[in-house]
Amino acid sequence: MLIHLKGCYTIIGKIISNSKKHKLKFSVPLKHKPPVIVEIIPTENRVESFHEFEVSKEMWEILQSNLYDGKNLPGNLQAELSETTSNISRATRKVLNLIKYCFNQTDLDENLFSVRGYYWSIDRSKWKPLPMRLHVVLDIQNLLSINEDNAKAIQKYLESDFEPFFALRHLHRAKNESNPRYKWIEATIAAELAIKEFLIRKKPEIETLLLEVPSPPLRKLYGSILESFTNQRSPKLNELTRGAEIRNKLIHRPKEIKIKDEEANKYVHDVEIAIGHLLTLLYPGDPIMERFFKPRARLVRAR
Repeated sequence: MLIHLKGCYTIIGKIISNSKKHKLKFSVPLKHKPPVIVEIIPTENRVESFHEFEVSKEMWEILQSNLYDGKNLPGNLQAELSETTSNISRATRKVLNLIKYCFNQTDLDENLFSVRGYYWSIDRSKWKPLPMRLHVVLDIQNLLSINEDNAKAIQKYLESDFEPFFALRHLHRAKNESNPRYKWIEATIAAELAIKEFLIRKKPEIETLLLEVPSPPLRKLYGSILESFTNQRSPKLNELTRGAEIRNKLIHRPKEIKIKDEEANKYVHDVEIAIGHLLTLLYPGDPIMERFFKPRARLVRAR
Protein backbone atom coordinates (compact mmCIF):
# COMPACT_ATOMS: atom_id res chain seq x y z
CA MET A 1 0.00 0.00 0.00
CA LEU A 2 1.38 3.40 -1.00
CA ILE A 3 1.10 6.04 1.73
CA HIS A 4 2.27 9.63 2.13
CA LEU A 5 4.73 10.43 4.91
CA LYS A 6 5.50 13.79 6.51
CA GLY A 7 8.37 14.71 8.79
CA CYS A 8 8.08 17.88 10.85
CA TYR A 9 11.26 19.49 12.14
CA THR A 10 12.35 22.56 14.06
CA ILE A 11 15.41 24.38 12.71
CA ILE A 12 18.07 24.73 15.39
CA GLY A 13 19.52 28.20 15.17
CA LYS A 14 18.44 30.45 12.33
CA ILE A 15 18.48 30.65 8.54
CA ILE A 16 18.98 34.18 7.18
CA SER A 17 16.60 34.58 4.24
CA ASN A 18 15.26 37.45 2.15
CA SER A 19 13.07 35.24 -0.01
CA LYS A 20 9.68 36.63 -0.99
CA LYS A 21 8.23 33.12 -0.87
CA HIS A 22 6.84 31.72 2.34
CA LYS A 23 8.35 28.30 1.58
CA LEU A 24 11.54 27.22 -0.15
CA LYS A 25 10.91 23.86 -1.81
CA PHE A 26 13.55 21.28 -2.75
CA SER A 27 13.39 17.83 -4.32
CA VAL A 28 15.96 15.34 -2.97
CA PRO A 29 16.42 12.36 -5.31
CA LEU A 30 16.60 8.81 -3.93
CA LYS A 31 17.79 5.69 -5.74
CA HIS A 32 14.90 3.54 -6.98
CA LYS A 33 12.40 5.54 -4.88
CA PRO A 34 10.35 8.70 -5.27
CA PRO A 35 12.18 11.89 -4.24
CA VAL A 36 11.75 13.50 -0.84
CA ILE A 37 10.20 16.97 -1.04
CA VAL A 38 11.71 19.28 1.56
CA GLU A 39 9.90 22.53 2.33
CA ILE A 40 11.80 25.04 4.44
CA ILE A 41 9.90 27.85 6.14
CA PRO A 42 12.60 30.24 7.40
CA THR A 43 10.22 32.75 8.98
CA GLU A 44 8.77 30.04 11.20
CA ASN A 45 12.05 28.21 11.81
CA ARG A 46 10.64 24.90 10.69
CA VAL A 47 10.81 22.28 7.96
CA GLU A 48 8.20 19.93 6.54
CA SER A 49 9.41 17.03 4.39
CA PHE A 50 7.25 14.66 2.34
CA HIS A 51 7.79 11.23 0.86
CA GLU A 52 5.74 8.43 -0.68
CA PHE A 53 6.42 5.01 0.75
CA GLU A 54 5.20 1.49 0.01
CA VAL A 55 4.35 -0.18 3.31
CA SER A 56 3.85 -3.88 3.90
CA LYS A 57 0.42 -5.41 4.33
CA GLU A 58 1.14 -6.01 8.01
CA MET A 59 2.20 -2.42 8.58
CA TRP A 60 -0.85 -1.15 6.71
CA GLU A 61 -3.14 -3.18 8.94
CA ILE A 62 -1.44 -1.83 12.06
CA LEU A 63 -1.66 1.77 10.86
CA GLN A 64 -5.36 1.37 10.19
CA SER A 65 -6.07 -0.27 13.53
CA ASN A 66 -5.01 2.75 15.62
CA LEU A 67 -4.08 0.25 18.34
CA TYR A 68 -0.33 0.63 18.14
CA ASP A 69 2.51 2.41 19.83
CA GLY A 70 6.24 2.41 19.19
CA LYS A 71 7.04 0.07 22.08
CA ASN A 72 5.05 -3.04 21.15
CA LEU A 73 5.71 -3.26 17.41
CA PRO A 74 7.42 -6.49 16.25
CA GLY A 75 11.07 -6.23 15.25
CA ASN A 76 10.44 -6.46 11.50
CA LEU A 77 7.93 -3.61 11.68
CA GLN A 78 10.30 -1.53 13.80
CA ALA A 79 12.87 -1.89 11.00
CA GLU A 80 10.28 -0.94 8.38
CA LEU A 81 9.21 2.06 10.43
CA SER A 82 12.82 3.15 10.85
CA GLU A 83 13.33 3.05 7.08
CA THR A 84 10.25 5.18 6.47
CA THR A 85 11.55 7.98 8.68
CA SER A 86 15.28 7.74 7.97
CA ASN A 87 14.87 8.60 4.29
CA ILE A 88 12.99 11.79 5.18
CA SER A 89 15.43 12.70 7.91
CA ARG A 90 18.51 12.18 5.73
CA ALA A 91 17.01 14.25 2.92
CA THR A 92 16.19 17.08 5.32
CA ARG A 93 19.69 17.00 6.76
CA LYS A 94 21.20 17.05 3.26
CA VAL A 95 19.31 20.21 2.30
CA LEU A 96 20.10 22.06 5.53
CA ASN A 97 23.72 20.94 5.38
CA LEU A 98 24.07 22.50 1.91
CA ILE A 99 22.41 25.71 3.09
CA LYS A 100 24.69 25.99 6.11
CA TYR A 101 28.04 25.31 4.48
CA CYS A 102 27.56 26.51 0.90
CA PHE A 103 25.98 29.81 1.91
CA ASN A 104 27.98 30.44 5.08
CA GLN A 105 24.90 30.34 7.32
CA THR A 106 26.80 30.42 10.61
CA ASP A 107 23.64 31.08 12.65
CA LEU A 108 22.35 27.64 11.65
CA ASP A 109 23.38 25.22 14.40
CA GLU A 110 25.71 22.30 13.64
CA ASN A 111 22.93 19.89 14.65
CA LEU A 112 20.67 21.53 12.03
CA PHE A 113 17.25 20.39 13.31
CA SER A 114 15.25 18.60 15.96
CA VAL A 115 12.35 16.24 15.27
CA ARG A 116 8.82 17.40 16.07
CA GLY A 117 7.04 14.31 14.73
CA TYR A 118 6.30 11.98 11.81
CA TYR A 119 2.88 11.51 10.22
CA TRP A 120 1.18 9.43 7.54
CA SER A 121 -1.78 9.96 5.24
CA ILE A 122 -3.57 8.35 2.33
CA ASP A 123 -4.35 11.57 0.46
CA ARG A 124 -2.30 14.29 2.26
CA SER A 125 -5.48 15.86 3.59
CA LYS A 126 -5.69 14.16 6.99
CA TRP A 127 -2.48 13.30 8.80
CA LYS A 128 -2.11 10.72 11.57
CA PRO A 129 0.98 10.27 13.77
CA LEU A 130 3.31 7.36 13.04
CA PRO A 131 3.99 4.97 15.91
CA MET A 132 7.39 5.99 17.21
CA ARG A 133 9.58 4.52 19.93
CA LEU A 134 10.75 7.21 22.36
CA HIS A 135 14.50 7.57 22.24
CA VAL A 136 15.92 8.60 25.60
CA VAL A 137 19.38 10.05 26.04
CA LEU A 138 20.85 9.87 29.52
CA ASP A 139 23.62 12.14 30.71
CA ILE A 140 25.60 11.78 33.91
CA GLN A 141 25.69 14.78 36.22
CA ASN A 142 27.16 14.91 39.70
CA LEU A 143 26.38 18.45 40.75
CA LEU A 144 26.94 19.62 44.31
CA SER A 145 24.56 22.22 45.66
CA ILE A 146 26.08 25.21 47.40
CA ASN A 147 25.18 25.34 51.09
CA GLU A 148 26.69 26.39 54.42
CA ASP A 149 28.94 23.32 54.67
CA ASN A 150 30.25 23.71 51.14
CA ALA A 151 30.80 27.42 51.75
CA LYS A 152 33.27 26.43 54.49
CA ALA A 153 35.14 24.27 51.98
CA ILE A 154 35.33 27.20 49.55
CA GLN A 155 36.72 29.43 52.30
CA LYS A 156 39.33 26.78 53.06
CA TYR A 157 40.33 26.69 49.40
CA LEU A 158 40.66 30.49 49.38
CA GLU A 159 42.94 30.44 52.40
CA SER A 160 45.17 27.76 50.87
CA ASP A 161 45.33 29.56 47.48
CA PHE A 162 43.87 26.48 45.81
CA GLU A 163 43.07 26.62 42.07
CA PRO A 164 40.85 24.07 40.27
CA PHE A 165 42.34 22.22 37.32
CA PHE A 166 42.19 24.36 34.18
CA ALA A 167 41.18 21.11 32.47
CA LEU A 168 37.78 21.33 34.19
CA ARG A 169 36.86 24.22 31.87
CA HIS A 170 37.07 21.86 28.92
CA LEU A 171 35.27 19.13 30.84
CA HIS A 172 32.36 21.50 31.49
CA ARG A 173 32.35 22.52 27.84
CA ALA A 174 32.12 18.86 26.93
CA LYS A 175 29.22 18.36 29.33
CA ASN A 176 27.30 21.34 27.95
CA GLU A 177 28.03 20.64 24.28
CA SER A 178 25.11 19.13 22.38
CA ASN A 179 27.07 17.91 19.36
CA PRO A 180 28.72 14.53 20.14
CA ARG A 181 31.71 15.30 17.88
CA TYR A 182 32.73 18.42 19.78
CA LYS A 183 31.75 16.84 23.08
CA TRP A 184 34.30 14.07 22.38
CA ILE A 185 37.06 16.48 21.36
CA GLU A 186 36.60 18.74 24.40
CA ALA A 187 36.57 15.75 26.76
CA THR A 188 39.86 14.50 25.34
CA ILE A 189 41.44 17.94 25.70
CA ALA A 190 40.30 17.90 29.35
CA ALA A 191 41.95 14.51 29.89
CA GLU A 192 45.23 15.67 28.32
CA LEU A 193 45.39 18.87 30.37
CA ALA A 194 44.38 17.20 33.62
CA ILE A 195 47.20 14.65 33.65
CA LYS A 196 49.76 17.40 32.91
CA GLU A 197 48.36 19.56 35.71
CA PHE A 198 48.46 16.57 38.05
CA LEU A 199 52.08 15.77 37.28
CA ILE A 200 53.15 19.44 37.59
CA ARG A 201 51.46 19.77 40.99
CA LYS A 202 52.89 16.43 42.08
CA LYS A 203 56.43 17.20 40.82
CA PRO A 204 56.80 20.94 40.06
CA GLU A 205 60.38 20.43 38.86
CA ILE A 206 59.19 18.58 35.73
CA GLU A 207 56.94 21.43 34.53
CA THR A 208 59.33 22.66 31.82
CA LEU A 209 59.85 19.14 30.51
CA LEU A 210 56.08 18.53 30.30
CA LEU A 211 55.31 21.81 28.59
CA GLU A 212 58.22 22.02 26.16
CA VAL A 213 58.64 18.41 25.03
CA PRO A 214 56.03 16.59 22.90
CA SER A 215 53.69 14.70 25.21
CA PRO A 216 53.45 10.92 25.35
CA PRO A 217 50.06 9.44 24.38
CA LEU A 218 47.29 9.24 26.96
CA ARG A 219 47.73 5.47 27.34
CA LYS A 220 51.23 6.11 28.72
CA LEU A 221 50.38 9.26 30.70
CA TYR A 222 47.46 7.58 32.51
CA GLY A 223 49.22 4.21 32.53
CA SER A 224 52.92 3.64 33.19
CA ILE A 225 53.80 7.31 33.86
CA LEU A 226 51.01 7.81 36.41
CA GLU A 227 51.91 4.47 37.97
CA SER A 228 55.54 5.53 38.37
CA PHE A 229 54.46 8.48 40.54
CA THR A 230 51.53 6.98 42.44
CA ASN A 231 51.72 3.18 42.10
CA GLN A 232 48.30 3.38 40.44
CA ARG A 233 47.06 3.41 36.89
CA SER A 234 43.91 5.26 35.92
CA PRO A 235 40.71 3.24 36.45
CA LYS A 236 39.63 4.47 33.00
CA LEU A 237 42.89 3.77 31.13
CA ASN A 238 41.28 1.65 28.40
CA GLU A 239 38.48 4.16 27.82
CA LEU A 240 40.93 7.08 27.59
CA THR A 241 43.17 5.17 25.18
CA ARG A 242 40.24 4.47 22.87
CA GLY A 243 38.93 8.01 23.33
CA ALA A 244 42.21 9.54 22.18
CA GLU A 245 42.24 7.29 19.11
CA ILE A 246 38.73 8.40 18.15
CA ARG A 247 39.62 12.06 18.77
CA ASN A 248 42.57 11.74 16.39
CA LYS A 249 40.26 10.37 13.70
CA LEU A 250 37.82 13.23 14.28
CA ILE A 251 40.41 15.95 13.78
CA HIS A 252 42.61 14.36 11.11
CA ARG A 253 40.11 12.81 8.69
CA PRO A 254 38.13 15.12 6.35
CA LYS A 255 34.97 13.06 6.59
CA GLU A 256 32.23 12.75 9.16
CA ILE A 257 32.59 10.05 11.80
CA LYS A 258 29.31 9.14 13.44
CA ILE A 259 29.23 9.18 17.24
CA LYS A 260 26.05 8.46 19.14
CA ASP A 261 24.89 10.80 21.89
CA GLU A 262 24.95 7.99 24.45
CA GLU A 263 28.49 7.02 23.49
CA ALA A 264 29.75 10.61 23.80
CA ASN A 265 28.03 11.09 27.17
CA LYS A 266 29.57 7.86 28.45
CA TYR A 267 33.02 8.99 27.33
CA VAL A 268 32.66 12.38 29.05
CA HIS A 269 31.69 10.53 32.23
CA ASP A 270 34.75 8.26 31.90
CA VAL A 271 37.00 11.31 31.54
CA GLU A 272 35.37 12.88 34.59
CA ILE A 273 36.09 9.77 36.65
CA ALA A 274 39.70 9.74 35.43
CA ILE A 275 40.15 13.39 36.44
CA GLY A 276 38.43 12.72 39.74
CA HIS A 277 40.88 9.90 40.38
CA LEU A 278 43.78 12.32 39.83
CA LEU A 279 42.27 14.84 42.24
CA THR A 280 41.77 12.26 44.98
CA LEU A 281 45.41 11.19 44.56
CA LEU A 282 46.51 14.82 44.92
CA TYR A 283 44.12 15.70 47.74
CA PRO A 284 43.33 12.50 49.67
CA GLY A 285 40.46 12.79 52.11
CA ASP A 286 38.99 15.93 50.54
CA PRO A 287 35.21 15.26 50.41
CA ILE A 288 34.68 17.76 47.59
CA MET A 289 37.17 15.98 45.36
CA GLU A 290 35.52 12.65 46.05
CA ARG A 291 32.30 13.88 44.46
CA PHE A 292 33.61 12.74 41.07
CA PHE A 293 33.03 9.14 42.11
CA LYS A 294 29.38 9.69 43.07
CA PRO A 295 27.55 10.43 39.80
CA ARG A 296 23.81 10.85 39.43
CA ALA A 297 22.00 10.20 36.17
CA ARG A 298 19.59 12.75 34.81
CA LEU A 299 17.44 12.75 31.69
CA VAL A 300 18.67 15.37 29.27
CA ARG A 301 16.33 14.88 26.34
CA ALA A 302 13.99 12.47 24.69
CA ARG A 303 13.13 12.25 21.04
